[in-house]
Amino acid sequence: MSAANDIRDQTCLSGNAVQKLNFITDSDRYIFRKYYRSGLRSHIFEILTAEDVLKETQGWDMDGIRMFPRARPKKMFRILRNKFKSKEEIFREIKKYHILLKFLGPKFIAESDEFIVDYTGTGTTQIVLCGLQEYIEGEMLDPWRLFGEDYLRDLFKFNMHEDSQIQRLVRKIQKNIAKFVKRTRHMITDTGYIPDLAGVGNLILTPDGSLKLVDINNIVKINFSDTILIDDKGYPSCDVSVEVLSILGRDILHKDICMDDPLYRVFLSPERRIKIKALEKEFYKNL
Repeated sequence: MSAANDIRDQTCLSGNAVQKLNFITDSDRYIFRKYYRSGLRSHIFEILTAEDVLKETQGWDMDGIRMFPRARPKKMFRILRNKFKSKEEIFREIKKYHILLKFLGPKFIAESDEFIVDYTGTGTTQIVLCGLQEYIEGEMLDPWRLFGEDYLRDLFKFNMHEDSQIQRLVRKIQKNIAKFVKRTRHMITDTGYIPDLAGVGNLILTPDGSLKLVDINNIVKINFSDTILIDDKGYPSCDVSVEVLSILGRDILHKDICMDDPLYRVFLSPERRIKIKALEKEFYKNL
């Protein structure tokens, strides 16, 4: 089998193809379903029980009514596209996840069991990093579409009927976002890294008012200089992630953004923002 068949290079990978991989134990109990948000760095799949999928597709009777409940993933399965040259490189990658876990804690990230597999799909044995990640249910917090002052309220109003209940939830979300921003700032100060907050869907608001970062495989170096860092895909994720922090503070927590703050003074300067927009435009043009 040629290198052209390397799963890490394939744009799309089906659930059936995953179940045929040499490192997946054949089991009729579980089904791998491609997740709609598979990203640039990973193939992502929902792990579902065959029983739940059967109920979702064929339905089941409940008090004379045919129900079709959506199958809820037991875990999220990730196959990283990175081509690591050694186990040491993989260990450095895993270490980044543990930095996130240390500073943000399980309260603010989707926890994951990271593991190495021997992949033989190209005809030779290669090491591939995978993860079994906690499934987070909730609403996407999209920093680029915060429409109106009642954005948080509007996200949940269709699931709740009492005004007081919605208000309590919004206050809880705001408190958790404030803690998230504070812990992220500590991580920046203590490690020189920032998590990738830029991608749509990277942040999830759960029904109980928690905030979870689900993109746990991309934290980037932060550099307080005129040099604009881009990630391995050519995106200025460091600068854009700092911008997201400012958006959370300004538009969700309704706090003034102090441009004397060293972080914002460097990364949100008008001149730098012009350069960032040009880099983003080039990135999307080359996708």
